[in-house]
Amino acid sequence: MSDQRPIERLHQSGLADYHCHCDYSVDAVGTIDDYCRAAVQRGLAELCFTTHYDANPDSERKDCYIRVRGKEVPSTPDALAPYVDDVHAAAERFLADGLLVKPGVEVGWFPGCEETVARLRERFDFHHVLCGIHEINNICFCCKGWHLKCFAPFDANGLAEAYFRQAVDAANSGLFDAIAHLDYYRKYGDEYYGDALKSAHEPFVGELFAALQRSDTALEINTAALRKGLGEYFPRVSLLNAARRAGVMVRFLGSDAHRPEDVGFDFDAAVTLLSDVSRTCEV
Repeated sequence: MSDQRPIERLHQSGLADYHCHCDYSVDAVGTIDDYCRAAVQRGLAELCFTTHYDANPDSERKDCYIRVRGKEVPSTPDALAPYVDDVHAAAERFLADGLLVKPGVEVGWFPGCEETVARLRERFDFHHVLCGIHEINNICFCCKGWHLKCFAPFDANGLAEAYFRQAVDAANSGLFDAIAHLDYYRKYGDEYYGDALKSAHEPFVGELFAALQRSDTALEINTAALRKGLGEYFPRVSLLNAARRAGVMVRFLGSDAHRPEDVGFDFDAAVTLLSDVSRTCEV
């Protein structure tokens, strides 16, 4: 386990981290047990693993892989099965520590992925299925270097429109429990576009909020933005407040941990932004 950041115990009890990656995700380090031990140290009540499942056949990065037993293999349901089994096994091991461990998945959105998501939900008993929007026109906007190619054709408004169009489609599918890290384009977009990006979402969120309500799809508060040097969570507070005013449920906290020490990061502050009803039901 990395020693880059000490794992301090949360002041609030009973919190759950519903967005966490382990080394089954090709961009994460640390075993399932490493993350569970970190969650116990943090004082979390629940930890839901949401390993990446990227299967876009047209992605320019050509990186649709899962890491299984240290080897990167193509993303298929069969390749995902050992991960689900390992999460269930960890759930048994850590029950005595007072930690509920649950299997989930973060599916990388691409147009036409609905059948893929439906098959995964049919086969596995996922407790939580996240939609991760990481690409526009099959180019990753959250991958360093690739983001420049992704952003080049768009001004700030055009980027926001392309992003939120996908979010609306994902919400309308009714296949996801939550949209992960809404306004994730800020990871590199804030520096690239500057102030123009701050309000670029405003013309497009009304349609998204309506779709989220119709499908009972929630938003998460994703604290990873602070670790990436941004001043606000994903989504930014103004967007989060607009969603809540529109009746969208903000049900989940997610650290988006890719290292064990990131589990439960900044949750003492983030929990105050959850919808009141959701705090009773989910936390």
